[in-house]
Amino acid sequence: SDMAEERERLLEEGRSERNHIEDEKGIFDKCIQCLGPRFRDFSDQERDVLWYMRRRVVNSAKPDVAEIHRQALFIWNSTFPEKKAVSFETGDHWKILGFQGRDPSTDVRTGSWPLEQLVELAKQYPAKLQQMVADAEKGSSTYLFAISCFNVSHMLVVFFDLNISNTVSPVADASRASRRQLRNITDLVVHEAQANSTPVSAEICRRVLHELFFEVVSTVHRDWMEMVKDGSAKNLMDFPKALRKGFDANSRFWETPCESLDSLKLR
Repeated sequence: SDMAEERERLLEEGRSERNHIEDEKGIFDKCIQCLGPRFRDFSDQERDVLWYMRRRVVNSAKPDVAEIHRQALFIWNSTFPEKKAVSFETGDHWKILGFQGRDPSTDVRTGSWPLEQLVELAKQYPAKLQQMVADAEKGSSTYLFAISCFNVSHMLVVFFDLNISNTVSPVADASRASRRQLRNITDLVVHEAQANSTPVSAEICRRVLHELFFEVVSTVHRDWMEMVKDGSAKNLMDFPKALRKGFDANSRFWETPCESLDSLKLR
């Protein structure tokens, strides 16, 4: 297995589909020694993190419909424990969770990762999920919660350049991470692996990306609720402004290193 993984890694390094952030050379690269650690190259461990994120975590294929239905049912039962369903059924009730139609599988378009992140939110923070869904279906604060979560997931993938094919961020005119921002998130994964006395792995990468996802979803939700309350949001057409606030909060956060998951707080 290790040998097969190494062969795949070598093949990946030999392909030149497009440059990723860590491979781009800036004007300072010829003077790394004199400028210090801020401009250092990515270490082997940091590159391993990015390889795992791209090849073992975020770019998995879209699940089959039966698996999407199974995961959607789990999310429903975590959100509405008093209305638990034994089996999946299509219907307008999925719109309460913030899906666009009567069948969540029609909203899963970019692979398994966004849905996996929403499932993980339901596992780790069911009470928080229940509150956000309740807020998101109230009168003037109504917004499509599940779709918003998918947008946050995809936004983060594009920002950190984790996609392996060309795609567009759901945030207009969104920039990609700088080398420093990208290195800071890879360093957090390395720190978490060391803290748990394990090598860098897909599982550690997942843990970090899920916690970041939870933070950004919470930030977008909180900002939207504040915008509705103070009148700066008039209708759902204003929701991209809340998404942008989440994008900006994430971007600011990674300007400086984060030493542990406990410190991963956007506010």
